[in-house]
Amino acid sequence: ILFALLNPLFLSSRNLTNLSNQIAVSSLVSLGLVFVLIVRHIDISLAALAAVCGGLAANLSVTEGLNPVLSVAIALIAGAGISAFQGTIVVKSKAPAFIVTLGGMFILNAILLWMLPVTQVIVIAGTPLQAIAGTYLPGWLSCLLAAGAVAGFGLLRWRRHTGRLQSGLPSRFRRSTLLPTAGLAVVVFGIFFLVYNPYLGVPTPAAIVIGIAAALSYIATQTRLGKHIYALGGNPEAARRAGINVGGVTVITFAIAGFATATAGVIDASRNLGVSAQSSDLTLLLGALAALVIGGVSLFGGRGGIWPVVLGGILVGSIQNGLQLIAAPLPVQWTVQGIVLVVAVVVDASISRHSVGSRP
Repeated sequence: ILFALLNPLFLSSRNLTNLSNQIAVSSLVSLGLVFVLIVRHIDISLAALAAVCGGLAANLSVTEGLNPVLSVAIALIAGAGISAFQGTIVVKSKAPAFIVTLGGMFILNAILLWMLPVTQVIVIAGTPLQAIAGTYLPGWLSCLLAAGAVAGFGLLRWRRHTGRLQSGLPSRFRRSTLLPTAGLAVVVFGIFFLVYNPYLGVPTPAAIVIGIAAALSYIATQTRLGKHIYALGGNPEAARRAGINVGGVTVITFAIAGFATATAGVIDASRNLGVSAQSSDLTLLLGALAALVIGGVSLFGGRGGIWPVVLGGILVGSIQNGLQLIAAPLPVQWTVQGIVLVVAVVVDASISRHSVGSRP
């Protein structure tokens, strides 16, 4: 409301669409970190990993002449594999993940420099990779995906409703299924017709973020892996005694983080039309952590969800975008972002402290 009053362009369709593009990279890194933080670990090498994976896709496609789709696939697999390898070191050595991934960050930065040509820049302008961040979904496809998302959500709510009834628990179809599904339909189609459709449509990066968020949300709420992740984050020793493969689950969370981060790196390379030594930017990780904390993911483990993190990313990106639109000086931008992050961390610590204190 404040930014809209200070600059009417803030709520324009064009600016909100551009905002979706701007926050895609940091949002993907945030989503990748959710499960890692829940199981009480951290990966600070993700900013460097994003740059390396973006550079790998660009190098294979532009320099080596490999098929762009295959190049991107190799980069995504490499991202998941590198993070899984670091997670394995953490599990086997029982060393702090912070230190292991700190070393990984230095190694990945070195790999990025070795990967770059003599010019220190891999240019992807005019190549198929440019289309990843520079295209928009057709209107019919956007409507189809939106309808599929609403239908899938409704199906999950209906399954939960019938499951409660079969277990002898109370559940009303209207409250448990009909109203939430209708509400989601209003929000999804409202955003499409009011925000994206008047401009150029849904940006491809935004669609990728929503797709990965939906997949991670399904894992978190509908699969055994999701239950094991939250059980491990809540009490690692109890999870181990319950027969959960603590090491295996931990490695999987790192692999998920690597895959999401590799996707972010490819999108970032596409947005910047190239990869250079400056592509490894630590502020990417800091912005992702801000979105995580604001989105309710506890830095102490055991608590957090997927969609609140998406909203946290939107909030962080909106603050940055709004401050830029009103031409706020750079020191003011950093100060406001720092205050928001500190307040979020203090609130998170207070919640965690009280939740621990309330346990019998």
